[in-house]
Amino acid sequence: MAETANRRLIVTGGRGRLASIIAAHFRSQGREVELFSRTAGDGYRALADLLRPGAFRSGDAVLHLAWSTFPATAEQHPGQERREDLPFLESLLAALENSATPDQVHLVFFSSGGTVYGNAPGRPNVETDPCRPIGQHGRAKVAAEEMIRAHAGRRGRGHTILRISNPYGYPVPPDRMQGIIPHAIRCASAGLPLALWGDGSARKDFLHYRDFLAALESVLGRRLAGTFNLSAGESHSVREVLAMVEAQVGRKIPLAFAPAPAWDVQDSRIDNGRLVAATGWRPTIPLAEGIRREATGSLPP
Repeated sequence: MAETANRRLIVTGGRGRLASIIAAHFRSQGREVELFSRTAGDGYRALADLLRPGAFRSGDAVLHLAWSTFPATAEQHPGQERREDLPFLESLLAALENSATPDQVHLVFFSSGGTVYGNAPGRPNVETDPCRPIGQHGRAKVAAEEMIRAHAGRRGRGHTILRISNPYGYPVPPDRMQGIIPHAIRCASAGLPLALWGDGSARKDFLHYRDFLAALESVLGRRLAGTFNLSAGESHSVREVLAMVEAQVGRKIPLAFAPAPAWDVQDSRIDNGRLVAATGWRPTIPLAEGIRREATGSLPP
């Protein structure tokens, strides 16, 4: 981090919880961080400011988290990403191409590990596997990845695509349709029913936010270029997750069963070997320990 401590981080989607955790983490290390959002004010700059001449400085890193949907809401509002997210990304890439910075700006795009691959082909997915998304969210993320690679090919600028699994360990609003672990902890603690899609056999990869931040440090410190899976490298069924939560909270979770949506990936397995080989990073927090920390209130500020 010493080499890059004076380089600015530009974080889009700044009002999101993950963006705020990233900002707090790197600011605590003395790094300059600017948060951008669709709505300016209260310490956030407008996304449109990034499209203006002179927006970028030599050595900047742009962490592009801004996205208008989650997998569930993408199905509720089909085409929203193509109306909002992809046009903005195209404009952002054009602004990067036209910038006159003497050093390349490092673009890091936050893609989706589970949704871009679809169901695993009998083994963990690696970056060279074809993407077979089964939902709107995954298809839009694949389109964004293709757009970024085309941009990099034209200009030779460095970029990183991180296919991230399911980060957890930080608070999630109760009405947000994402994050089985915090919702399960909340329901177990309060005795509230948890909506469960399917029979609980769906398998997901869960990555603790501390491991996520450590990996991001390595990517930025090396200005790593290419496409990488950012995952724990092991998957657990939803039933296993619920059992771990119940063991920590000491209470059973009331379940309200619902059919599994057709767009929900049932077997997500994501190999992280390429990122491990490129950086030496490895996840260090097993899922049971991460759930224990969250269940006992060990959450980020």
